[in-house]
Amino acid sequence: MKLLWNSLISSKASMLILAVFIFIIASATLIEEAYDTATTKRLIYNAFWFELLMFVLVVQYIAMVIRKNLWYWEKMPQLVFHFSFVVLFIGGGITRYFGFEASMHILENEAVNTIHSVEPYLQIRGDNGAIAYSSNSPIHFSQIQSNDFHLEFPVDDTELLEITYQDYIFEAKDYFTRYGTEEEKVDYQSRNPNKKGPDALVVGLTFKGNAHEAILFYDDTKYIQKFKSFDIGGLQLEMTYGPKPIEIPFSMELDKFTLSKYPGTNIPSASESKVTLIDKRKNIKEQYLISKNKVLDYDGYRFFQTSYDDDENGTILSVNYDYYGTRVTYFGYLLMTLGALLILFSKRSHFSLLDERIKEVRAKRKALYLTVFLCLGALSFGWSQTSYLKPINKDHADRFGHVLVQTYDGRFSSINSLAIDVMHKLNGKDRFNFAGKGTMDAMQLFLDMHVDPEFYKQQELIVIREKSLRDVLGLSGKMASFHIFFDKNNNYKLSDLAQNAFQKRAEAQNTFDREVLKVTERVNIFNMAIHGTLLKVFPEVHSQNNKWISWNDPLATKPLSHTIVNLNPGLQLDKFTYHNIMRGYLISTVYAREKNDYDIPDKFINYIENIQRELTPPELLPTTAKIELEVYYNKSNIFVVLKYIYALLGMILLLLTFVKNFKTENSKTLGLCISLIVGLIIIAFAYQTFGMGLRWYIGGHAPWSNGYEVLLLVAWGGMLAGFSVIRYSKITIGSTALLAFFILLTAGHSYYDPQLTNLNPVLKSYWLIIHVAIITIGYGFLALSFLIGLINISLNLVKTKKKEERFSLVIQELSFINEKLVTVGMVLTAIGTFIGCIWANESWGNYWSWNAKQTWSLIIVLIYGLILHFKFIPKMKSALVFNIASVLSFGSVLMTFIGVNYYFTKGLHSYASDDPPIFPTWAWISIVSLLIVIVSALVKEQYFKIKLDKI
Repeated sequence: MKLLWNSLISSKASMLILAVFIFIIASATLIEEAYDTATTKRLIYNAFWFELLMFVLVVQYIAMVIRKNLWYWEKMPQLVFHFSFVVLFIGGGITRYFGFEASMHILENEAVNTIHSVEPYLQIRGDNGAIAYSSNSPIHFSQIQSNDFHLEFPVDDTELLEITYQDYIFEAKDYFTRYGTEEEKVDYQSRNPNKKGPDALVVGLTFKGNAHEAILFYDDTKYIQKFKSFDIGGLQLEMTYGPKPIEIPFSMELDKFTLSKYPGTNIPSASESKVTLIDKRKNIKEQYLISKNKVLDYDGYRFFQTSYDDDENGTILSVNYDYYGTRVTYFGYLLMTLGALLILFSKRSHFSLLDERIKEVRAKRKALYLTVFLCLGALSFGWSQTSYLKPINKDHADRFGHVLVQTYDGRFSSINSLAIDVMHKLNGKDRFNFAGKGTMDAMQLFLDMHVDPEFYKQQELIVIREKSLRDVLGLSGKMASFHIFFDKNNNYKLSDLAQNAFQKRAEAQNTFDREVLKVTERVNIFNMAIHGTLLKVFPEVHSQNNKWISWNDPLATKPLSHTIVNLNPGLQLDKFTYHNIMRGYLISTVYAREKNDYDIPDKFINYIENIQRELTPPELLPTTAKIELEVYYNKSNIFVVLKYIYALLGMILLLLTFVKNFKTENSKTLGLCISLIVGLIIIAFAYQTFGMGLRWYIGGHAPWSNGYEVLLLVAWGGMLAGFSVIRYSKITIGSTALLAFFILLTAGHSYYDPQLTNLNPVLKSYWLIIHVAIITIGYGFLALSFLIGLINISLNLVKTKKKEERFSLVIQELSFINEKLVTVGMVLTAIGTFIGCIWANESWGNYWSWNAKQTWSLIIVLIYGLILHFKFIPKMKSALVFNIASVLSFGSVLMTFIGVNYYFTKGLHSYASDDPPIFPTWAWISIVSLLIVIVSALVKEQYFKIKLDKI
């Protein structure tokens, strides 16, 4: 028995069970994506065996603490960090069994003391409208398991009402068509236009020997489900399947609900509910404001602003009751952070001992280093068409680019930003060359399109990346002109294909469908650009939400007041309207081209700017200095330039470091060259930091709210990781620069939109800045660990018997550095993940819900934690195994960032607007190549061991 117990609490058993746990929760996210959340909950997350598995992990850890005497002061950092997971398990248990979530719907001037559970229950009520019976626990239905249940409710002392499960139909269109009322159908279709129908629960009712079949519809988008009446053997009752009403000991009255929107749009900016809390027990009547990220706490209940009625006369609040579970969990987060800091900064921790080991190896080694460089090429193309007009002067186009415009999401931006965004959408280019017009930048082209639209309709300005779609249109090249998309009757050729693709769910759309929708978007953007629809530069007079309009808007034809006209009396127009002002401006640019005299167009621009400043509250508009900075940011292409700087400096530094490690004698000149390159990389990093700060200032929020910005932060965090180990090895700095190059190269891909946009309301939180910054910088450390691990694997592959010792010392040094990178990356990811849980709890009242993003973030922490414990298993202590693990583990980071964000369609992380990238062929080739390299390195390592054993 003792032998069995020792085996169960051994390091091998613990790591095996942890690996099984990781596999299970990873599989759960895939099951949820393939089926639904309810299926996953029943099969895994709410299953008793899953809780038992977590309990076993906790018991194993406590047993190992006792066995390894981790309570001594020297081992305190590891004890605190690991014990935090035990506390988190306890907090999660309290939340699961004693907490609950609900929602509260309140109309203006209405007081409510009833909330409705998030979880669905089977409920029965009598003639008086009160709930008479309810299932003891929530009922979920799985798509892959048996859903059978049998309930009995006592009606009187002698009779029982029996309810037996018969069937559960997902999206039961046929049932809903036959048994749903007209009112239900109209209501459902208005809220769920893309769904076939609600789910249907079919149960058998038995009372006094009488049997009856009942069909209950369940619409998961409704907070309150409708009761349905039945008569069974003279028993009158009403049944429903859905959220259960729960009375709370106080009332909430809605005084006023306010929905703020971005200027000139219907896009929500913020929502808030002014409520009065009424507690007759304590004779309390107090007013509170509830909004996104501003929570009301009272008597153990937490109220969050979640949604609202379409008519904006009612609010929907999320309610969370988990006073003790939340506090225990937060205490666990605190312990984790404390333990992480102790691990990183305590002089007695294993992390600090790695410094000594690195110094020892550096004192011994004279090693060779070999790296492989990848060369990338770019294709360019041009057009040759007949030109009708000279291009607009570049200086004047830049002047026009400083004029403000209101974008589709209500942001006040420079026209320069709009022009660049439009051209990136159309073809991803910044510079263009047309026969007869010469070379033009995006701003010149955008303005010229308004003056000479017919010319540009014939130019190949719209990119089509999928060959299958090019074949449909009969094109051989990737670029197409606007007129290609329309037949002789001016009908859009892709209309039917676009309609078919749009009606499909996102996960059902294939590559062809997505390209059809993207090309359709590009065609529409081009059409709007040449007709001036995008140029919303004129404030709508007396607009309540500060809306701006374009010159072809019907409102633009209305005469302007004398006050506005007098802002610039020098312009001679027959009729002062917005339409005539812009028309006069565009015509004036035609004449200005001939003599290169833009005085009159400049007067029009001044007039437009005066109107904008006069009719719009100044606090809404960016200052002139801010506009200048925005235009500078657009023109400087900071991250594009840095991409090539990092590539060049990284390759040079790696080359010089290779030479230095190869030479047996020291060279002052070589050392100075290396120091110079390192200094240039530091300057480049400072420039990168400046670019991030500039984007933050211009956008008005932290620059890590979408895919493009997060990649910028990963590149920045990777550089930071490199500098953190600069004193140990210059190889890491060269590798870091190359890593930053590849990340910025990925960010520049067409799938990632660099456009500056407003922020989704729920993302307006300081927790966002802390959470994303910490976790993304952690990704940067893990990305560098991946690269160092790959270098070590390559060194293992190319090392020779003659120079084995030299290679081994370099590998050993880089492996110790890699372990430090993994430790820091894992710790930052853990802290960032759980700060994200706090953000979730402060935003919508649920700190952990096993959604795909949370689960894969946890998987990152557990996987890297697992490989850091390889040193406790003799057969896995080798440097090669550790480096291979650090390379393969990075797949969990890629899955979290790319897989969950762009391919998973179910979950809370749906704020980003980026389109899902198409998984490219080169990625599959890279994965297969990597596996071949790893297997080859393992085979060679085994060969060396066999040879050594023979000696």
